[in-house]
Amino acid sequence: MSSYFDRMANDWDKNRLKVERAKITAHKIKEIDFNSYNSCIDFGSGTGLLGVQLKDTFTKIHLADSSTEMLNVARRKLAESKIANVETHHVNRLSDLTSKHSAIVTLMALHHIDNVKDFFVEAYGLLEQKGTLIIADLYEEDGSFHKHDLSFKGHNGFDVQVLSNVAESAGFKVEKLEQYYEIWKENFDGKKVSYPLFMFVAKRFE
Repeated sequence: MSSYFDRMANDWDKNRLKVERAKITAHKIKEIDFNSYNSCIDFGSGTGLLGVQLKDTFTKIHLADSSTEMLNVARRKLAESKIANVETHHVNRLSDLTSKHSAIVTLMALHHIDNVKDFFVEAYGLLEQKGTLIIADLYEEDGSFHKHDLSFKGHNGFDVQVLSNVAESAGFKVEKLEQYYEIWKENFDGKKVSYPLFMFVAKRFE
């Protein structure tokens, strides 16, 4: 998975739609009432398109990704902009991180994670009491979204009811679930269709 993103890293921020998607997602996240604003993990952060936009919302931002080249681009941007409260972490899974955090956000990353149940368990362990998990990702689709990437072995979006059940079994309380964005791409037939994204907000309660 990371080899694909390593190849795409230098041109990632040139994609106007990816920039727009991150901006709209950040705006939605800023509307959430968090229990604390100490620290936020952007998991699967890529070049930091989402996480960097939250730098004035949380005291500390942690950009976490498995792609070395994506993180290299992020570090260059942080250095050029002299942003001091954003750190980068090369990780393969959420449990590679430590301490407790106010929030975990992830944009278009969960469908790349093999074991979703483990992700929720690990997220629960990293969050403070009443910490918030925010997932922005694809609704279940026919597999055509990633037809351009032959190496893709992830999930073809999600049945959000199943996702809610997995979250609750890990100890979360689902607070909000809504469609908030759509991506237009060609399907298997070459026809441009909508791939809607959901925003899933859940909190850790002891």
